[in-house]
Amino acid sequence: MRKKSYVRLLLFVLLLVIFFVYFLQAKSQIQSTVTHFFSLATTGNEQASTYLTPTLADQDDLLTALKTEGLFTLAQIENIRFSSHTRASVQVEVRIGDELKQINLVVVREAGKWLIQSIPAVTVAAHSLVASVTQGAVDLVHAPNHAPIRFSSDIAVTVGNVGFAVALDDTLLYFKPLATKKMTKLLTITGRLLEDETSGNHHLAADVSYFKREATGFNVVDGDSLIVGMEDLTLYVQDEQVQAVMLPEQYVPQQIRVVLNTTGFNGLSHQVATLTATTAYSLIDKVAGSQRRFNAGQMLTFTPNSRGIAITLPSGETQIFQNRLHLVPDGLGRVQMNTLRRGNPAFTPSYRGQLEVNAHNGSLILVNEVPLEAYLYSVVPSEMPISFGTVALQVQAVAARSYAVASIYRSGFRSYAAHVDDSISSQVYNNVPEYEASTAAVNHTAGVVVKYQGAIADTRFFSTSAGVTGNFEEIWHDQESGAFPGPPLPYLTSKSQLRTGQLPAVSTEAGAREFFASTNWDGFDKNSPWFRWQVEMSRSELEAILRRYLPERYSMQAAYVLTAEGNTFVSKALPEDPLGELQDLRVIRRGEGGNIMELELVGTNGTYRLLKEYTIRFTLRPIKVSSGSDVILARHDGSTLANYAILPSAYLVFDIKRNSQNAITSIRFQGGGNGHGAGMSQWGARGLAEDGRTFDDIVLHYYPDGTLERAY
Repeated sequence: MRKKSYVRLLLFVLLLVIFFVYFLQAKSQIQSTVTHFFSLATTGNEQASTYLTPTLADQDDLLTALKTEGLFTLAQIENIRFSSHTRASVQVEVRIGDELKQINLVVVREAGKWLIQSIPAVTVAAHSLVASVTQGAVDLVHAPNHAPIRFSSDIAVTVGNVGFAVALDDTLLYFKPLATKKMTKLLTITGRLLEDETSGNHHLAADVSYFKREATGFNVVDGDSLIVGMEDLTLYVQDEQVQAVMLPEQYVPQQIRVVLNTTGFNGLSHQVATLTATTAYSLIDKVAGSQRRFNAGQMLTFTPNSRGIAITLPSGETQIFQNRLHLVPDGLGRVQMNTLRRGNPAFTPSYRGQLEVNAHNGSLILVNEVPLEAYLYSVVPSEMPISFGTVALQVQAVAARSYAVASIYRSGFRSYAAHVDDSISSQVYNNVPEYEASTAAVNHTAGVVVKYQGAIADTRFFSTSAGVTGNFEEIWHDQESGAFPGPPLPYLTSKSQLRTGQLPAVSTEAGAREFFASTNWDGFDKNSPWFRWQVEMSRSELEAILRRYLPERYSMQAAYVLTAEGNTFVSKALPEDPLGELQDLRVIRRGEGGNIMELELVGTNGTYRLLKEYTIRFTLRPIKVSSGSDVILARHDGSTLANYAILPSAYLVFDIKRNSQNAITSIRFQGGGNGHGAGMSQWGARGLAEDGRTFDDIVLHYYPDGTLERAY
C-alpha cells in the first residue's frame, strides 16, 4: 500500500511538473506572440497579421492604426492569466505618445501556436476636432466621418482644438493638439497653397481637413468653402504643413476683389504697370512689414523680375520686392494706372479702394480691392446706358450686386486672389466713368440682392430679348459634369416678354419661324435695335468662317463640337479642313424659348453637331475672314454693322438658298435679341420701366419666386 501511495504521489508531482513546464512554455510563447506582433505592427510589417486569428474583425483598420509612425510602443507585458490550456488573457502596458495605458488582449492556441483573438478596437484620427466636452465625454469630428463621435474620456481637451486623437474601443486615451496660426485675410487659393495677406504662403497637406464654426457647433466642409477675402481663419499646422483649416462662423461680403485685364481686355498678365494716386499714398509690403510714402502724382513703374517685382521709384532708383505689394491712397484718393486704357473714347482709369501688384509666372497681376457698393458705381454704367433711366438702372444695380455677391462666394478667380475680373467674363467694371444717375441707383438699392429659398440667386442678365427668355438648363452646361443640358434653375425659365399677343410654340420650327422672322410683336424690348436682326452670308463666306472657327471652338470646348461617326456623334480631333463644301444646315433641337440648342453642319468632308448657344454663336460668326466684301448685319431699326464679332443670339431661323444643282449659294439668318437670353433683359427692363413698373416689380418679373433682401 505504501508503495502505491508513493507511485501516486510521484505521478502527481510529475503531472504538476508537466503542467508547470507547459504553462511556463505557453507563457513564453504568448509573450513572444505579443511582442512580435507589436514589433511588426508598429513598423508596418505585413507579417503582423500572421499573429492574429482569422476571426478577428477589422484587422486592416487595426494594423493601419498601429503602424502610425512613432505613436504606439509596447512597454511591457504585465500579466498573463490562463482560463484553459488553449486560452489566456494578457494585460499589457502600451505607450501611446508620451502616456502609458493598460489594455487587455485575449490569445488562443490554434494549429500549434498562440494567436491574438481579441484586442481593443483602435481609432486613430489625425485631424480630429474637439466639438464639445461634457462631464466624462468628448465629441470628436473627423473630416471623413463628418458626424461627431462620442468617446468617454477623463483627459483634458479644449473645444475647438484640432489634433491627433487615439481611442481604444469607446474611450479616448490620447489627444495631441496641433499648433495653430491665425490668418488675417485669405488671398490666393491654389492647389496646395493658401496665401495670407500678412504672413504669406502656407502649404497644405495632401489630406487637409476643413471645419467651419456654426452657431450650434462645427461642421465639416470642403475646400470650396474657402472665400477669397475671408478673415479670421485658423490654421492647424504640423511639420510646416497645414493639416486643417477652421473657417469663421460668418463672412459678410462687403469688399470685392477685381483682377484687372490689360488694355483691350486681352488677358490678365501685365508686363508693365505705371501707377500713382490722386492723394498721398503708401506702398506697403505687408508680409515684410515695410511701408514707403509718396506724394500725390508721384509715379511708380512696376515690372516683373526673376526675384519678384522691380519698382522704379520717382528718384529713378530701382528696388526689388519679393512679396505682394499694396498701393493704398489716403482718404478718398484713387489709384490711377497710366499704362492702362479703357472705354471708347479711351481714358486712363482710376480706381477706388486699394490696388495690389503681385508677380505671377513672369508677369504682373493687378487686383483692385474695393467696397462692393463703390464697385457697382462703375459696373452699372459700364453694363447699362444711363439713358435707360432711374428705374432700369436700379434694376441693373440689384442684378449686378446679386451677381457680385454670388461671385464673391464662388471666388472663381481664386488663383489670382480675386473674385471677378473686369471684363464681360464677370461684369464690365470701370469701362466708363461713374455717373451721378447710376451712382444714385446703386445708393437707392444699397445692399439689396435677389435670393431664392435663402440663397443668392443667379441673376444672369443680357442686352435684349427676342420677346421670350430661355430656360437656364437649355443654355448652359453643368459646371461639374459638363453635361448639356445643364441642371435647371426654377427662377430662370422660359417666359413670354410680350405686352400683347400670344407667343407661338417657338420650340417648333414653324413657331420659331412665325416669331423670329417677324417684327410685328409688341415686346418689352421692341425699342432695342437688336429686337430683330438679319444677316446673309454666301456659301463661300460661311465655309471660310467655319474653316477658321469650327476648329477653334473644338480646341476651346471639345465636348460641345461633335463629329459624326457611324450612327452616333463623338468628340474627336478635327482635320485641317473639317467641313469641305457646305451641303446643309439643320436644327436638331430647340429650347422651350426657341433658342437653338443643337445645330448640325453637313459638309463633303464631315458632319458635325454644335451643342449650346455659345458654341453656335462663336462658330457661325458674321465676320469677314478672307478677302472680299464685309459681312453686313442689319438691325430692325435700319442700322447696320459690319463684321460683328459674334452671332447676336441663338434665337433665330435661317433660309438656305440653292441653285439648280441643289448646291447652297447663300444662307440668310433671321433672329431676335442679343445675348444668351436667360434672366433679365436690359432693354426689357427699360421697356417695363417705361410702362410704369417699379424696380422691385421688374426684378421679380425676371427672377420669379425670388425675394429682395439685404446682403449686409
